[in-house]
Amino acid sequence: MVHDPDVSKSSREKSRIEFGMIFFRRAPLFLGLFVAALRVVGSSELQAETLPDRRPALIGSGPGSLVNLIDVQVLFQKGQRDAWVMFECGVAGDGYARGSDFFTASPNADLLKNEIRKRLRQTRFIPAVYNHRRTSAWFNGTAVFVVANGRPHLQLYAHQDLDEIKRGADFVAPQFIDVPDNYYLNLPHFPSVATHDEAAGVVKLRHSVDANGKTTDVQVISEPPGYQLGDYLKKLLPRLDFSPGYRNGKPTATTYTLTWWFGRVVGR
Repeated sequence: MVHDPDVSKSSREKSRIEFGMIFFRRAPLFLGLFVAALRVVGSSELQAETLPDRRPALIGSGPGSLVNLIDVQVLFQKGQRDAWVMFECGVAGDGYARGSDFFTASPNADLLKNEIRKRLRQTRFIPAVYNHRRTSAWFNGTAVFVVANGRPHLQLYAHQDLDEIKRGADFVAPQFIDVPDNYYLNLPHFPSVATHDEAAGVVKLRHSVDANGKTTDVQVISEPPGYQLGDYLKKLLPRLDFSPGYRNGKPTATTYTLTWWFGRVVGR
């Protein structure tokens, strides 16, 4: 990453556009998140707030939060039973989602999945913060629908680790964030063979991030053969900015499973 105060505005915008382009394989709307939605919140609103030094994007509990926009009784009446859905979305500085996608779901989760897709368009998250300023983040979450004693319940988590959910851990996974004034230059090139073949698939990684949000290790769990995508991500992730993982509200060094989709249409 290069920070040159003499870089022209057009060069800085070009750097942000190039930064967004690397995510076209994963989420085509990510470009819009980083070149347009970043500036939704005006400086006057920022100055009116007292913000922490850092904070990940959070689900929140206000009237516009995802958990309060989903009517679990209606889903239950329609026939939804125990299920879970993993989803992702960009969260802009104003807290609204910009684009969404779904990783995977348990069997018979279609009602829940469709409801999340619809409600994410209206959801207000607690936005991420870096250096006392709101910023954009890429949020990975899991929605769990449970029927207990004949009554439906919905729980939302800021990660996609089912083992952590089973343990009832207070855990927020590391999130890719935009750090103002950081310009993402000289990034590794997306593998040409994957571009040529219009490849689509998923890479699973064990991603380690320290308490300051810096990548310390990347291990490939699985990847489609023949495209060198694991090697590409091992070079890319250390150059990106993350918020650290949070346990019990405190930043901590974290190793977690990162699922990286590529060549996928958003919302499918």
